[in-house]
Amino acid sequence: MSESISCPLSSHKPEKLHTKRYKSLPVHWQPPPSLFPRLVFHMICFLLTFHSNLDFMWEVFKDPKGWKNFHIQYLAQLNQLSTVQGLVLTTVAVFITTSPPLQEINYSADGPYLLLSESLVFSLFGLLFQLYTSVVGQSYQKKKTFKALKRNRWLFLCHIMILSIPIYLFGISLLLLIFAISITGFLSSSTSAQGFTGATFALLFACLFISILPSPFYSRLHGFLWGKRDWDDDDSDNDSDVDILHEKGAGTISTGNP
Repeated sequence: MSESISCPLSSHKPEKLHTKRYKSLPVHWQPPPSLFPRLVFHMICFLLTFHSNLDFMWEVFKDPKGWKNFHIQYLAQLNQLSTVQGLVLTTVAVFITTSPPLQEINYSADGPYLLLSESLVFSLFGLLFQLYTSVVGQSYQKKKTFKALKRNRWLFLCHIMILSIPIYLFGISLLLLIFAISITGFLSSSTSAQGFTGATFALLFACLFISILPSPFYSRLHGFLWGKRDWDDDDSDNDSDVDILHEKGAGTISTGNP
């Protein structure tokens, strides 16, 4: 025989549901209501952050330590970028200050030399901006800076633009160096040099295209072009704690004696 003791939910004191409520996105960070300013806002957001809005930024900064941790991580990555920027600068300087070992591969011609010179200029300015951002980066971590930037969407985008300038300068200097090398190879009088240059860049572009497809950049670009908002994989996480508490109190307690 077995007896079951049923304990109804009403006999227990109701448990308080402690749900953590975060502040919603500030009104000043939302897209402008007018058509043209809203279009400009979405374009600037995508160029600076590869997102069509500032929702994902608020998900990071609404945490009490999110603003400071974001800038600490940014400065750490900026130091690594400075090392790579120095390598690009050194490589360009070597090309500019040395003569080509082969006449068939003449990177001192007008076109390649102009690109190398521009790459040198962008590399120098990139290092200067990286140094400037590293020096003033400590002041960016202060909470009062975040409070001031939170009051205006355009002011916050200007701050993100300042953080993005060293990255874009590095990208431009690297692309100019790559274009100079490619033009040197394609304009070479040697057929084998042209063939190797074409095969090399075809392989590199194929690898780059394959690496972009599974990356978040492709999905964000697709969503931006087709007017779809960024999907949040954790949309249901806010209600998970509530569901667990309801499931814990929904059953009955049974004991059996043989």
